[in-house]
Amino acid sequence: MTSNTADLNNDPQMQKFIEEQVQKQRFQNLVSELTSKCWDTCIDKPTPRLESRAEACLVNCVERFMDSTHFVLNRFEQMSKTMNSSDSLEGLVLSD
Repeated sequence: MTSNTADLNNDPQMQKFIEEQVQKQRFQNLVSELTSKCWDTCIDKPTPRLESRAEACLVNCVERFMDSTHFVLNRFEQMSKTMNSSDSLEGLVLSD
């Protein structure tokens, strides 16, 4: 690894910038996925203006997608905590 690369890896501002860019990309991917899934589900045929039925369907679709994503993320977080605590408990049992 070159000195310049090492300096960039240790630069807190650069790390923050990279994290922000990754978050922006994730958000863009989410918007793209939502648009694709919900549009295909709710829009039968394009019309000059959005019908109220289609609008309600889009709102519901986005809300359900966000609820599902939130549920899955929380579940993974719970599983991770459970695994981490069981690993630490195993360490306690093995050290006896």
